[in-house]
Amino acid sequence: MMQIGSKSLKALFAATALSAGAVMAVASPAAAQQPAQCDAEEGGASKTLSPRIGQEIQKLYEFMQNDQFNEALGGFNTLIANRGNSMNAYERATVFELRANVRINLDDFPGALQDLQAALNSNGLPPSRNNQLRYFIAQINFQLERYSTAISGLNEWIRLAQQCGVAVDANAYYLLAAAHASIEPPNYRAALDPIEKALAAMEEPRKGYFDLANLVYSELQNYPKRIALLERMIGFWPEEKGYWTQLSGAYAVTERDRDAFSVLEVAYRAGLLEKESELITLVQYYSFFENPYRGAVLLEREMNAGNIERDQDNLILLSQLWSQSREHKKSIPILREAAGQSSTGELYYRLGQVLLADEQYQAAQRALESALNRGRMERRETGDAWLLLGTARFSQAGPADTARWTSARQAFQNALRYDNSRRRAQDWITYIDAVVDTYWQGLRLEYQQNLEACQDDLARFERDQRIRDLQNRPADPAALATEAERRAECEALEEAGPPSRNRGTAPAGGSQDGGQDEAKEE
Repeated sequence: MMQIGSKSLKALFAATALSAGAVMAVASPAAAQQPAQCDAEEGGASKTLSPRIGQEIQKLYEFMQNDQFNEALGGFNTLIANRGNSMNAYERATVFELRANVRINLDDFPGALQDLQAALNSNGLPPSRNNQLRYFIAQINFQLERYSTAISGLNEWIRLAQQCGVAVDANAYYLLAAAHASIEPPNYRAALDPIEKALAAMEEPRKGYFDLANLVYSELQNYPKRIALLERMIGFWPEEKGYWTQLSGAYAVTERDRDAFSVLEVAYRAGLLEKESELITLVQYYSFFENPYRGAVLLEREMNAGNIERDQDNLILLSQLWSQSREHKKSIPILREAAGQSSTGELYYRLGQVLLADEQYQAAQRALESALNRGRMERRETGDAWLLLGTARFSQAGPADTARWTSARQAFQNALRYDNSRRRAQDWITYIDAVVDTYWQGLRLEYQQNLEACQDDLARFERDQRIRDLQNRPADPAALATEAERRAECEALEEAGPPSRNRGTAPAGGSQDGGQDEAKEE
């Protein structure tokens, strides 16, 4: 809803109000300025004031000049009550016109409207002044939100003014457009022509005119005209950030994304962007135009300044921008922070991906286990998470890490349940089984080789003893101790028997951590 300020109405009315000397003349100054054909149509009614009425008006006008409007109002009320029936049409119209002026200065717009209408109905003024009354009546109807009545009055005033050869001022066109835009429902199409005429007729830029034109173009989705208008508005009022963001939005709607980005960037450098949504839009444009690093720097700076909330969505965006910039080390802590704010496993799943790509296998395992424990992911993501978890576990395994092999195989076994990860999981299981088979074959071969070495050593010990007996030579104590130690090793080897996967025997030193798969799917 648009309104005319009471100060504007007072100023406009005062600029055309009659002085006491003028009203006693045959015609008003306003009438004298009109083309002769307008006032020539007037009949023979008197256009002068009687001396007594003129003197009364002179005294009341002095109150008006001294801003004593209450005193003036009381005087006009008395004059109308005492002499209203005896006044001629011109006197009556003049008195009501002047009292309307007083009431406007007292912010009594309904009363002023009644007086102006009474002045017009008296039909005692020249046509040019009567038409001026129509203008004032239309303005007050607008002020009182009687928009349909204001539209009719303004159209009539414009028609008569043009008929008399009077130039229609920009303000009249603006009011007509504003009235069309303010009725319920608004008629923006009807507002289009008058607001364009107002812009063409104005002598200097008027912000209100441009704002109304901007609204009309926006509602009519006339983006080419709106863009041209906003470009002019930015030139006149570069400090108005709303014009910059609106121009950027209009460019975006017309698929001029590069222009939309440039406008926002200039506005940001000028310190005009303050809203989080505006800053986020600029950050996303940096990403769209393949400059994610600058977007990440901007986003992090505005987060640290408190202009952008450090919430989950913004943290995810920052992490993505760092990743796109190949700054994975910076991306990881940001994504970890975002994951900690989430009740689902999706962000931990993403974190696990990044950590795995950065070869941080143990951290990736923890993240992926957290993702699966929290659950509530899509099936595709769940299958991938099991697959990546198996990869992270296997990547930590040493040459004899049977526990981690088993743990990795468990994860791949779970991944078999999902269509998107089944084939790769099966390939991993086949590979791990081959590694395990090779490992156990190696252990058995090593056992057999060690057993044969024991047999050779025991046979050698027996042979050495017989030689000592034949030579009647005592054994060296150190040699006997070494021999006894070796016999004990061989006895232990033979007692243990060959390595068997079924018995779960493995050489000492095999890693046992990570064997329990605690990750679960919700």
